[in-house]
Amino acid sequence: MSRCDGCLRGCPDDVGVGVDVGSRFTLTHAGLLGFAAMSCANLREMFDIDMRYFSLTMLHIDLKLFEGAEDCVLELNIDHLPADVRRFFIERDLAGIVSTVGAFAYAVVERYAEQVTAEVSVDKEVLSPLLTLIPVQNISFERAHNRLHFPRAMFDEPLPQADSHTLQMCVAQCDVLMQRNEQRRGITAVVRSKLFRESGRFPTLPEMAADLDVHPRTLRRQLAEEGTSFRALLNEARLRARPSTCCATSASPSTKCQSGWATPTLRRSATRSKRWHGVPPSAYPRTG
Repeated sequence: MSRCDGCLRGCPDDVGVGVDVGSRFTLTHAGLLGFAAMSCANLREMFDIDMRYFSLTMLHIDLKLFEGAEDCVLELNIDHLPADVRRFFIERDLAGIVSTVGAFAYAVVERYAEQVTAEVSVDKEVLSPLLTLIPVQNISFERAHNRLHFPRAMFDEPLPQADSHTLQMCVAQCDVLMQRNEQRRGITAVVRSKLFRESGRFPTLPEMAADLDVHPRTLRRQLAEEGTSFRALLNEARLRARPSTCCATSASPSTKCQSGWATPTLRRSATRSKRWHGVPPSAYPRTG
């Protein structure tokens, strides 16, 4: 969170940055949970799945559902976030939800579009890139709350790409990921917390071992005993780096190094990029 705050302070104008970042989200960024959501029978099941595995998402906002006899209200809450980053995360998460869920839920929402209303705390001009991606027209901007009002029947409308078999497989894997995350303690947690410590680049295994005052072989063995490896943790950390910044032509060498794109091996390997982000580096817009 402090890293995000520092980046925003460095932007000459951070209005709309969250929308720009969130608009780049795809189902592949959500991993197995994204495919589980796409395979759900209806929006109700999708919401239940997302809430069950919320810690596997990239969302920082809180979601609360209020269900009545005929209507439902979905509230997106940011009060728990530091004031300096609230605008960024509501922009980013709104854009992320629209970009990922809209791809397979558009037809369902379109049927009920006239009965759906939304209140958002963001300016209309900032959200304009998203308005063409959703069929909802009744939107109030610059409000105190972020809420979506929709008929209860829409929640139970069948989704076009429902697949119970795929959903079952994805949920089983999500359970494994949840258990693995809960078990990540000891040296694994320490290494993960230190990976972003350096502002210029990620540390190497020998550097991490030296920082922990252990031999590299000892660190490698300890991580293996906890079911992971330094490379796996490093790839996970690189996955969190913003792809558009890593691929920007104007990015500094230190920025590219930190995100893992500085070495010749990684620059040549589109398959490595696809494993981290679901798309090759060329799929991201270049700036500079």
